[in-house]
Amino acid sequence: MPGHFEHPSRPAGAFVQQVAPGVEITFEADRIVGRVENGANETLVIDNAHFGRLLLVGGALRSSSADEFIYHEMMSHLPLLAHGGVERVLIVGGADFGLAEEVLKHRGVRELVQVENDGLTSKLARSSFTGVNAPVFEDVRFELRNIDGAEFLATTDERFDVILVDLPEPVGMNVAHLTQKFFRDARGCLASGGLLITRLGVPFLRPLAFSAAMKRLVAAFPRVSAYLVPVPSTFGGPIAIGWASNVLSPDAPSPEVVAARFADAGIATNYYTPEVHRASFALPQYLKNSIGAATRPDEEPGGIRVTGCLQTTDTGRAEPCD
Repeated sequence: MPGHFEHPSRPAGAFVQQVAPGVEITFEADRIVGRVENGANETLVIDNAHFGRLLLVGGALRSSSADEFIYHEMMSHLPLLAHGGVERVLIVGGADFGLAEEVLKHRGVRELVQVENDGLTSKLARSSFTGVNAPVFEDVRFELRNIDGAEFLATTDERFDVILVDLPEPVGMNVAHLTQKFFRDARGCLASGGLLITRLGVPFLRPLAFSAAMKRLVAAFPRVSAYLVPVPSTFGGPIAIGWASNVLSPDAPSPEVVAARFADAGIATNYYTPEVHRASFALPQYLKNSIGAATRPDEEPGGIRVTGCLQTTDTGRAEPCD
């Protein structure tokens, strides 16, 4: 894990991130490492005294070298170890390629495809975060394709065991890129027994966006859940990560099985453990309520029991997984 930078007496600049309506946070820059513009979006890489090297895209923080290991380990090792037989992985987005670096630590992965249509940001991230991503570009299993993620999901005939959606949440309360069509197209790209994992942002700050995304997941997949990852550089509470599959529920592999798979993988981690794996699905009541509201059939006024996992029955009703 990288250490903190010494703070200079005169910062090179200050950059504001809007994290929710009426809420902004400021990152001081000890040094501006790089800056590119792609249409309306500006990508910045800066060095910060506390969080190390930061990647900001369109005004939103996408990665911090000080704590990226927390998010990337939980976004990668948890689903791959839960699946247990992953050979082909797709990353939609991926920002600084730190997620790809973690995925490629799994020896069983034969191919990793990452789709990203912002070539300028990819180029800047690749050169600025070599401490994280250098092994990725030396690995013959990795392929970067310059194409929009939604377009790729809608048009490809390729199938993947795990799809990891790592896209920034838009400023405001919407989830514009996480449409029902997006999720249905993703479902069509999964191999038998496959698993979709998607970043859903900070639900405490964006409760409506979280509920909308969960509702769209339930409409597209039979089994849906979410787990939480606390990332210190992300303001407002833990990041929620959505889990969706045709057959696989989070509690399907027992703790003993997950622990055995982790030991066999021989991967050194700084955050992920089999115990954290299981605990991350323990949701606070306000998120259980949010999921219940998102998945309750509109025609039924009564409530439904909500657990850490939901499945859609043949009649379209959302019920707890077995």
